[in-house]
Amino acid sequence: MKYYYNMDIIKFFCAIAVVLIHTTGSLPQYELATMTNYYFYRPLLDIAVPFFFAASGFFLSLKPISYYKGYINKILTLYISFTIFYIAFKFLLVFSDRLFLGKPFWTGIENILKNLSLTSLLNGTIGSFHLWFLPALIIAAFLLLVCVHFSVKPSVTFLISSILYLANLTEMITFNDVFQYGGFTKGFFYLSMGYYIGHLKTDRIKNPFIGFCLSALLYVILTIYQSSLNVVFLMITTFYLVTASVKKPGEKSLLSRLGSYSLNIYILHIFFYQSINKILIYFGYHEFYKLAYYYVIVTLLCIVLSVIFYEPIFKQCKRVKQCQALPVDK
Repeated sequence: MKYYYNMDIIKFFCAIAVVLIHTTGSLPQYELATMTNYYFYRPLLDIAVPFFFAASGFFLSLKPISYYKGYINKILTLYISFTIFYIAFKFLLVFSDRLFLGKPFWTGIENILKNLSLTSLLNGTIGSFHLWFLPALIIAAFLLLVCVHFSVKPSVTFLISSILYLANLTEMITFNDVFQYGGFTKGFFYLSMGYYIGHLKTDRIKNPFIGFCLSALLYVILTIYQSSLNVVFLMITTFYLVTASVKKPGEKSLLSRLGSYSLNIYILHIFFYQSINKILIYFGYHEFYKLAYYYVIVTLLCIVLSVIFYEPIFKQCKRVKQCQALPVDK
């Protein structure tokens, strides 16, 4: 089977983009953000998650329908395993906050228990806010499986997902109470986009890289000026980026190999980011966010440590999950 190395390279950079979204998030929070250090590049980081969904859809377009169920089970395993991990991490932070900062123990426990609900389980935030991607992908992949099972054409599947997503964006129907950050409607739209590209004769699309650059530029401008039309150009940008990576598959390289770690980085970077910040606070460094080099160092640590520790952590999470008799099974 043909391998798309450039897609792996883009996935790696998208994982870095997700890390940057969170590590630089304190800049506007503490009123330190400027056009130079934040606003001019921040919109480009938002391409990461749509690309992840679309790349998954393209990947599924290359697989038989028998593969889909196993794929969904694998994502479900990841979701349950790391939800358990992040809930345990929250409890650990309550203990450490009590020990180092003297914060009330039972108040911290109560805050954790408040979030343990069916809604937070469905929207993916029960363990950590960034895990919303996994249940959204699970539901989107299931909807795609249904479409494939009933032999719905890729173009029609993409049309259905577009209508559903736009209906949610315009609040004609809304799933935001259960599915945050766009949820499964966003996931299904971009997953279907990737699936559609997998069945599209991309030779007919001339210069997709130029199309990507132009649409990305317009997306950035519209986002800076807070235009609601920016979401349309995010769709176009993602379409051209996936198409460009398909038309030029590239060759195996160090960067393409790093692409295999994109999921590791996405899932674990919040653990290391929050841990580093807590350690700094425990040692009395409360204004670390004012230091420019902090953002460089913490971003690099989140990436490197996520790559190194993902496998041993995931293995332990699976063991806990199996002991609790939960359904197991990337």
